[in-house]
Amino acid sequence: MTEVSIEKLTKDYGQSLAVNGISIKIAEGEFISLLGPSGCGKTTTLKMIAGFEDATAGAIRFDGRDVVHVPVEKRDIGMVFQNYALFPHMTVEKNLAFGLEMRKIPKSEVRTRIAKVLDMVQLNGYADRYPRQLSGGQQQRVALARALVIEPKILLLDEPLANLDAKLREEMRVFIRDLQRRVGITTVYVTHDQAEAMTMSDRVVVMFGGRIAQIGTPSDIYERPASLEVAEFVGQVNIVRGTVKGGRVLTAFGTLPAPAGYGEGSAIVLALRPEAVELLAQSSGEEEGASAKIISSYYSGSLVDYRLQLEDGSTVSVQTFPRTRFADGDSVRVHVPAERFWPLGTAA
Repeated sequence: MTEVSIEKLTKDYGQSLAVNGISIKIAEGEFISLLGPSGCGKTTTLKMIAGFEDATAGAIRFDGRDVVHVPVEKRDIGMVFQNYALFPHMTVEKNLAFGLEMRKIPKSEVRTRIAKVLDMVQLNGYADRYPRQLSGGQQQRVALARALVIEPKILLLDEPLANLDAKLREEMRVFIRDLQRRVGITTVYVTHDQAEAMTMSDRVVVMFGGRIAQIGTPSDIYERPASLEVAEFVGQVNIVRGTVKGGRVLTAFGTLPAPAGYGEGSAIVLALRPEAVELLAQSSGEEEGASAKIISSYYSGSLVDYRLQLEDGSTVSVQTFPRTRFADGDSVRVHVPAERFWPLGTAA
């Protein structure tokens, strides 16, 4: 296993700064996801780690050794691409053998490694098939096997599930994460899909405009976003504004406890996830919170997504389990437990 240290890494294309002085420390065996919108610099960062792009400035260290000027073939990385990049004229076995033969691995060891990695990705019996004879998920597993068969120090994945349908994507998330844990390899994964990053990663690196906006565990990123931009990018969120008065925050959701560090009169911005709001019948007897009217509702099986209008005219989103259903037009009461909102700073 290998520790990766990225220090003030920059990529300047002249007219645009794709990556702007980012620093990340990735522990041995850790699974890190680079998450952000298109053009944020995540794929460029991955390509610099791999050696496919030259860094303008900064360092990339593998176990303390700076590899910025080391060619890609000598960095000992395994790469999985979005389009799989399998050789269509070669069988699965030949695809897997290619990298080993280029490294002049003895034939007996080539056979042993291929058998081992096919078992690892659950493709025993597929060695003689061609990529066209495989499903999308099977092709993806071959691409993973080809990256792992060379026994690299680091595994890099660039949007590897983007071409799969929704159900297969969910299955492959679990498969890749379980495989990474079994192998124990340090992994950097690029995605714009929040669900992938949240379900697969030890930590998530959120990027905007070539910079790092936040690094944290999936729960940190979701429940304690560092900024309004992060809060709005990762999942659904209600942005609530209020004023601190007498140790409380006065909001359209009702009166909430004032977070530490915000003085009297502060105009504060809060992040409130839709599932954090308790939705009660108007007749429940609950006095805290605020009154609201249901504008619309969307049933998705495990959740009901409601759009509500509060008394001040603002619209918010609330998600609940479908045990208790409310109809469009119903008057309800919304209540926010004190531990379920997160301060984002003072309003501009």
